[in-house]
Amino acid sequence: MAAAIGVGIMMIGLLVGLAVMRQVYLDSVPTSALPQDAAADIYDTFVRFLRNSTATVLVIAVVTALAGYLYGPGRGARWVRGGASSGTGATGRSMARHGLRTGATGRWLGAHSKWTSGIVVAGGTLALALWNYPTPGAVALVLGIVVLVLALLGILAAASGPAGQPAAGDQPQPVIRPG
Repeated sequence: MAAAIGVGIMMIGLLVGLAVMRQVYLDSVPTSALPQDAAADIYDTFVRFLRNSTATVLVIAVVTALAGYLYGPGRGARWVRGGASSGTGATGRSMARHGLRTGATGRWLGAHSKWTSGIVVAGGTLALALWNYPTPGAVALVLGIVVLVLALLGILAAASGPAGQPAAGDQPQPVIRPG
């Protein structure tokens, strides 16, 4: 969290510095040599990718700090995790009561929730790492997909139904004995 907060503060400083330097540049260019609009367009073109990359890194730093907090031992983090867990659990149990059970698959997801969550988060991280030019919107999109998949995994794990009760598709086959 400390590293993410530090990177976020540095990105805010860089964005403020770029804005201040834009004004310094525009004030230093004589209007007789170059019109104000043209000077602004030139500056904006030169720093466009730096500004976009800085904003993207800022969003990633905020998401990383927030995720670090939510995985931590704080009271607020426990409350958020508990609320999310009870929400997905209630949804999954409601599905199971209405006959939509996930059976053995749901029980496996519940038993291996740390692994499946880690794989989903690693997949989101890999998607951002392989993205050619990630923007803040791309980070938000990947974050939304990761949160949605984690919620779905929690619901599917809770929809497994009671451990001794087979799911609708898991009906035992009759045993045929000779003789």
